[in-house]
Amino acid sequence: MHIKPLEAEEERLACLEIARGLPEWFNEAGLEAMERDLKSETTFIAVENGRVLGFITVKPIDKKALEILWMAVTREFRGKGIGTEMLRFVERWAEERNFEILVVKTSGDLSYKPYDETRRFYERRGFVRVALIDPYPEWGEEALIYVKCIKR
Repeated sequence: MHIKPLEAEEERLACLEIARGLPEWFNEAGLEAMERDLKSETTFIAVENGRVLGFITVKPIDKKALEILWMAVTREFRGKGIGTEMLRFVERWAEERNFEILVVKTSGDLSYKPYDETRRFYERRGFVRVALIDPYPEWGEEALIYVKCIKR
């Protein structure tokens, strides 16, 4: 498996298909926003034998903070370290560009079990929960904000 920038239209469509296959995490409004972001923001894809297995989309907040907008791994390959590898790749990429922190927003609805896995993923990789915004203006529901310092 290797990680590379998203370049081709078929790669972008493969990312959307991955997300559509994970309806517990991505609703229609999210898919619409993702479609826009995949066209306009920096996205990296995990590829094996020509198949896109996962993706991560990032956007600078300012000169020092980089936000992870979207991240997903196709269902059959979840739990195999692909998400961790994509996150490590983005951390190195961000460090090379002098970013100091990574930021990610995720569902703050603690009763919705699929997002327990998402929160644990980030927490196990050094992200710290810094805020709960209820409601998050763009979402109309709770959002948890996580950050990770990457400056060495």
